[in-house]
Amino acid sequence: MTGNCFTVKSLLDVIALAEFIAGGAEALRREPIVSFVTCWTVSPLRYAPETVEVLTEVVRQEMPVFLSSAPQSGATSPAALAGSLVQINAEELSGLTYCQLVKPGTPVVLGYVPSVSDLRTGNFTGGAPEFALMHAASAQLGQFYNLPVYNSSGLTDSKIPDIQAGYEKGLTGAAAALAGSNYVHHAAGLLESMLTVAYEQYVIDDEINGAIMRMVRGIEVNEETLSLEVIARVCQGEGHYLGTQQSLELMNTEYYYPHTGDRQRREDWDAAGSLDMRERARQKAQEILATHRPVPIPAGAETAIRDRFEILLAPELAYVST
Repeated sequence: MTGNCFTVKSLLDVIALAEFIAGGAEALRREPIVSFVTCWTVSPLRYAPETVEVLTEVVRQEMPVFLSSAPQSGATSPAALAGSLVQINAEELSGLTYCQLVKPGTPVVLGYVPSVSDLRTGNFTGGAPEFALMHAASAQLGQFYNLPVYNSSGLTDSKIPDIQAGYEKGLTGAAAALAGSNYVHHAAGLLESMLTVAYEQYVIDDEINGAIMRMVRGIEVNEETLSLEVIARVCQGEGHYLGTQQSLELMNTEYYYPHTGDRQRREDWDAAGSLDMRERARQKAQEILATHRPVPIPAGAETAIRDRFEILLAPELAYVST
């Protein structure tokens, strides 16, 4: 789990909580189950003193940290996209340097989150093609330095899960992922330039991201997949491709199948109620909310956590879906 802490005290509380769940301080450092995002910059090219205090303590606690810098072109970075990339690269490299000065070897993910203004209004816009380009370029910077990159894509300016939301999320998410981003943040559930959340959008975004990850996996090329023998047999009259053993074997590995998108014939779609994807996603979200149960915390860890923190919810109610 990755998240923000805004004070050193809250940071230490979160780390203590994670230690209880992980099985101790040493176990948490060996296999961290939490990491921290720190928005330590105030663009352009300044540090935020209060957040730097939190960042410093994250590093001293030997926890992984994401260095998130988010200048907005035309507002807190140059309107020229290349100039914005110059600025954010300087901010990211300065943060990386700072962490290594505090504690050499600190695990750091570069958090390039360049954003785009609609220069007609000054508004933040997350679904723009320029946003996609900036995040793809940021991923390529990380590839150049051979360092992991966190960025933000899969956003939209649409207010509802509509056609605009679909094409903007698909465009920005695919651009960042295919350019080599290691961790794409804000990629599920969000609408209206991150001002709104919709449960059905989580379902739709899960499908969009599944398709994107299939694209990231690419096309495997080897002697078997080149399929020369299969082509020869079919062309010599030995059946058809759909009936080959190769098609059967690759059915569940070579192809991605949507869980909410529709591929039925029109008559079958009509018979099933003629629902669009938004309505199918809404029904799926309602089903998940009604039936999902989170994995419970081990009893011993829960007791220790309740002894350490003031928790008002009774144990028997802790895992009840509302």
